Amino acid sequence: MITGAKFVGMYVRDQDTALRFWTETVGWTCTTDVGMGPPDSGADRWIEVVPPGGQGTYLVLFTPEDSLDRVGSFGPVWFDCDDLDATHAELVGKGVKFPVEPQVAPWDPSMRWAQFADDEGNTFGLSQADPMNGSNDR
Repeated sequence: MITGAKFVGMYVRDQDTALRFWTETVGWTCTTDVGMGPPDSGADRWIEVVPPGGQGTYLVLFTPEDSLDRVGSFGPVWFDCDDLDATHAELVGKGVKFPVEPQVAPWDPSMRWAQFADDEGNTFGLSQADPMNGSNDR
């Protein structure tokens, strides 16, 4: 029986830039950063980042050469937050761009959402349940 998602792979061009974005800007923790080939081979690294507290699904930042055309597109990840406006303000204060500002989701009026971009142009959904009308739990 499948019990959950362990990680989500995020395509990036520059692993160091992506690592700085997720750790220094967003405030996540890097739990793994190891080479995927012989030392000094220039091989990509396996980099895992997790949200504060280290709970839930984590991101793996990698650079598969056959998928670099996907960098800079809508990412395969949506994130929950406890306070959309506070999270938006915090990230904007750190220089994060929001192509979609916080708003009521047109597909679900019980949810508010926004969309933010990392330093490589990948975009991600960010959502919060409307405390008056519902929850993100499905």
